[in-house]
Amino acid sequence: MITGNKGEWSEFYTFIKLLVDKKIIGADEDLEKIEAVFFPVLKIIREETEGKSEYELQEGEKVKILHIDGETTIVDTSDLKSKVVEVFAEIKEKSQTFSVPLASELFERFGIKTLNAGNARKEDLILKVHDHTIGRDHEIGFSIKSKLGSPATLLNASGATNFTYKITGLDERKIEEINAIDTKAKIRDRLFAIREAGGSFAFHGVDSEVFERNLRKIDTIMPEIVSEVLLAYFSDKGSTFPELLQHMHDEEVQILNFKLSTEDYEYKIKALLNNAALGMVPASAWDGTLRAHGGVIVVREDGEIVCYHLYNAEAFRNYLFKNTRMESPSATRHGYGTVYEENGELFVKLNLQIRFVK
Repeated sequence: MITGNKGEWSEFYTFIKLLVDKKIIGADEDLEKIEAVFFPVLKIIREETEGKSEYELQEGEKVKILHIDGETTIVDTSDLKSKVVEVFAEIKEKSQTFSVPLASELFERFGIKTLNAGNARKEDLILKVHDHTIGRDHEIGFSIKSKLGSPATLLNASGATNFTYKITGLDERKIEEINAIDTKAKIRDRLFAIREAGGSFAFHGVDSEVFERNLRKIDTIMPEIVSEVLLAYFSDKGSTFPELLQHMHDEEVQILNFKLSTEDYEYKIKALLNNAALGMVPASAWDGTLRAHGGVIVVREDGEIVCYHLYNAEAFRNYLFKNTRMESPSATRHGYGTVYEENGELFVKLNLQIRFVK
């Protein structure tokens, strides 16, 4: 029997709900529906490990399936609406990794072999929709985010997301004492101890050249901006971006010789979040393409699904800005938070991870 977590089951739920609803509705920055922004769904293209299956929504309650092996079948969906409700109830009720017994019949009916393709693509489903604005049908990719399980990460921590800071004004004899700090918030407390001992921090660089190039493609001074936000976060100045940018405003933080306002920083951080959601990953060279080129579908806690697309892209950026936060990943796993000496100079690394707020 197929098992998965709430996020993986939410992808399947989105698939069967779209078969019933036959349209996807846009949302504002608070996940409320914008009824005037919607797209009739004509076809769903679902990718599995062996290839793609296409599900063409026909008149009435029929779906024409072009299977991976090239065979075509017509499937009745007259009973699907009630089953969608039951599947959602099971997903919402269960936790960790689980199976949904009712789904077994639906997997067989629609020729589904796996819960998801398990690849690195940003799009989870490709939809062929009718675009009223331009009067054309076209295929667009969507990634799927769920509000049902634990908050998902927007940008995952790795060695590539380490930022290095040069420390000046610190007596080397303090290093062992500072690195011995092992409190629950040890990174914060180590930074505090460095400052208490007369040390100060200056951004030195992003450890990954690939990630630095990706950041500078978004904005020339994005690494410097992120370094200030990251330092503020680990200095206990807040975890959400509105909080952290307010701190930068209050402290009159200046990036290089640019006189940027809080509004400027907000615009640039929204660009980072948007690109992280739709195409850019830290460890892979990014050409600027938004791979989930349609946008994002969100499964709400009440079972409704809404989307962000080109026509409500600003609402999506605002949603990300209001609903993501910085997070402290494992210092041991990612190798940061320890003061070290190199070529007679002192340094410390901090690690970037961004997660959705529940």
